[in-house]
Amino acid sequence: MSMIIFSRFILFFTITTSVLTALRTWAASPALLHPDELKALEEIASTLGITKLNLGYGDPCDIKKLKIDVSQDPGSENIIACDCSFNNSRTCHITELTLKTLSLPGKLPPELVKLPHLRWISLVRNYLSGTIPMEWASMPNLTSILVGANNLSGPLPAGLQNFKNLTVLAVEANQFSGPIPDEIGNLTSLTRLNLGSNQFTGSLPTSLARLVNLEDFRISDNRFNGIIPSFIGEWPQLKKNISICKRTERTYS
Repeated sequence: MSMIIFSRFILFFTITTSVLTALRTWAASPALLHPDELKALEEIASTLGITKLNLGYGDPCDIKKLKIDVSQDPGSENIIACDCSFNNSRTCHITELTLKTLSLPGKLPPELVKLPHLRWISLVRNYLSGTIPMEWASMPNLTSILVGANNLSGPLPAGLQNFKNLTVLAVEANQFSGPIPDEIGNLTSLTRLNLGSNQFTGSLPTSLARLVNLEDFRISDNRFNGIIPSFIGEWPQLKKNISICKRTERTYS
């Protein structure tokens, strides 16, 4: 009888020890980027024109950047930020992607839609062409788009009105042309709107009067004409307004 009890004790002890060891190992293992997002990074890098991506160097959420095997400008920024609180702190999702001054030659990647937790995208000072992908509008958490100083062109898409949660839209120093679409006035959460140094024409649409949360508004160095809208002076939160005038205090060009 005592042998049976002893055997059961040994079995219980063995199982308990194994479980505790497994739990310690599980707790000690680092949180990792969700595999779907890891795969998406390959597609995103390809569209951006990154040819020497090394995802085997380390988990992007751990090293906090993309490992790109090319020389980088001293002023470049390569930043990935993640939220690793998912699945009992076992799974990470990308919330910020900044690839600045890296001479990227591709296009703005529609594949960013595969990063559903992304809030901030900055691709400033590269050589990216094309326009802003409308696929991004389906990203529920996207609040900031910074794509200034690239080779983006064509009209500013009216479909930007579907980016309901945007607080920052910065497209300065590109080759966008044509009038500002009325639909931009539907982005009522905007606090920063930078349209400067493009080739926009026409007059500012009256729909912009609805952007009452703007703190920073820049439209200088374009080809606008007409009368400066009075509503600009009525935005209660406006803190910075880069001059829109070139000829007189009443007209802009």
